[in-house]
Amino acid sequence: MTEELTSQLSKKLKEWLLELASRLNWRIDKVLDSYRLAQHSVIIDVRDSGDSISGIRLKVPSETRDDILYYVSVGGPYGAKCTCEASVIRGGSVCKHIVAGLIMWNMLSVIKYGKWLDLSELTWLKPLQDDKSE
Repeated sequence: MTEELTSQLSKKLKEWLLELASRLNWRIDKVLDSYRLAQHSVIIDVRDSGDSISGIRLKVPSETRDDILYYVSVGGPYGAKCTCEASVIRGGSVCKHIVAGLIMWNMLSVIKYGKWLDLSELTWLKPLQDDKSE
């Protein structure tokens, strides 16, 4: 039974990550880079109402520079913020660190409440108009 449950979770996670890539118009390998960043992130705060998680704040390491951390906040319909240069320069666009935050938020929600993050409810989650090559 444990193997079956693990298989079902793996399948659902793959589907969710593909949906995220499609929604952002990103290649799946870029989303997987964010997944790896999420694995190395540190949770600062979780907004938990007792029946669902409505947001999360975390420290995400830089992929290219040692000892550099970016601070990310993602939450419900309100949007997301990241302190990385790419996000700041592009006016708050969705970066890999924000996607790492979404992935962490989703995993905490699944673990604690069995609820998958519904990406269609996050109206702010969309690519920049000129970011279609990603």
